[in-house]
Amino acid sequence: MIPIPAIDIKHGKVVRLLQGDFKEEKIYFDSPDKVAKNFEEQGAQRIHIVDLEGALRGKPGNQGSIEKILRNVKTPVEVGGGIRNLDTVREYLSMGARWVILGTKASMDKGFMREAFAEFKQKVIIGIDAMNGFIATDGWTHITKVRAAEFAKEVETAGGKTIIYTDISKDGMLQGPNLKEIKKMSQSLNISLIASGGVHALEDLTQLAALGEKNISGVIIGKALYENKFTLKDAIRACSPKE
Repeated sequence: MIPIPAIDIKHGKVVRLLQGDFKEEKIYFDSPDKVAKNFEEQGAQRIHIVDLEGALRGKPGNQGSIEKILRNVKTPVEVGGGIRNLDTVREYLSMGARWVILGTKASMDKGFMREAFAEFKQKVIIGIDAMNGFIATDGWTHITKVRAAEFAKEVETAGGKTIIYTDISKDGMLQGPNLKEIKKMSQSLNISLIASGGVHALEDLTQLAALGEKNISGVIIGKALYENKFTLKDAIRACSPKE
């Protein structure tokens, strides 16, 4: 399991939202590329980037900032937010993204999801954002009647290799991840799961690792890093297997 630092971009700035609420934002930095470079220098093995305006509007809104990050770092990057067609997937991959994250469109259009897997294989990651067990879409502004666990199995059946599972109720709250739901989700799947939401202390990372689920391949960390609860270097040590 590796720690994956998150860079959420809105209006070209690095921000964090509280439970995905666009009215509850805090701006941390003006230059996302410098933040990415700092994470790289601390030893990041992977960086998670979200175009928040893209997620809300359904079309990319911060491609310039994302392209600058991709030019300035060598660390593998995953990009999500407002990617609703295959052309946008191709565009981000051509810019240098290693993976592209599909969320809203994939959950609403299984045919589109299968097309994406057929063309891009493991370069496509499915983001499953859940509130009380149900998938949230459109920048988390709409809660569907689609059960997250059921959709995760559909992703696996369709050929998906990785999902990012976010518990919205925990995101940005610094109250710890939902270990019970993460374990439940991971045990229902044979594919890789990246956990997201709620990490606020190094103990959260050791508890995630202690679940012993080998398919939990990573954990996304955002606000805790920006609020200096611990450093990325600390997180890397906490996630490393003990001899």
